[in-house]
Amino acid sequence: MLITIDLDDVLFNTRPLFKQAFKQVGQTYTKYNNWDLNLCYDPVVVEQLFKLFRDDIIYKMPLLDNKIPNILNNLMQRPDLEICFVTERLIKQPEKTWQQLTNAGIKCSFEQVYDREGKKSDILRELKTDLHFDDSPYVISGCLKKNVPIVMISNNATLYNHYLRDKVKHYKNLRTALIQTGIYQLQNKK
Repeated sequence: MLITIDLDDVLFNTRPLFKQAFKQVGQTYTKYNNWDLNLCYDPVVVEQLFKLFRDDIIYKMPLLDNKIPNILNNLMQRPDLEICFVTERLIKQPEKTWQQLTNAGIKCSFEQVYDREGKKSDILRELKTDLHFDDSPYVISGCLKKNVPIVMISNNATLYNHYLRDKVKHYKNLRTALIQTGIYQLQNKK
């Protein structure tokens, strides 16, 4: 079984990046509530965000959940599972993406990282993923159109993708999604 996982806002927290963009243009940070940033933010904020998303700072974002590396490392030991990380970042530097995962404690090989040009839904279909975890409305919509099995990561703070909740299974975070889908089994504590 091939499991694929998005990086930004599924594994790594982009909120510090957003806060920095607002701070750099002298505005107060607000959560975005639309998948089109141009509809919810001042153009100077959007411009600053796109600069930051093309900067090496993206490789220094913190994990959303410090328990995820152990969970993923345990899953990667299972012979019936293959886990890959697929990102559609504006900046294409797979070596740095792999290093970011490694620095976060995720023991994956470079070959498990897909950071390349192209639509993520096309890449996922090409990989023949059995289940993908993502938060992006663009990716979720593309996967639904191409019959790529997908689970949405969507908590109450991710307002920009709430309108998709009736179209796809959704969970508040990756850990909950892995448990609820039956991929990760909690160990009985004795």
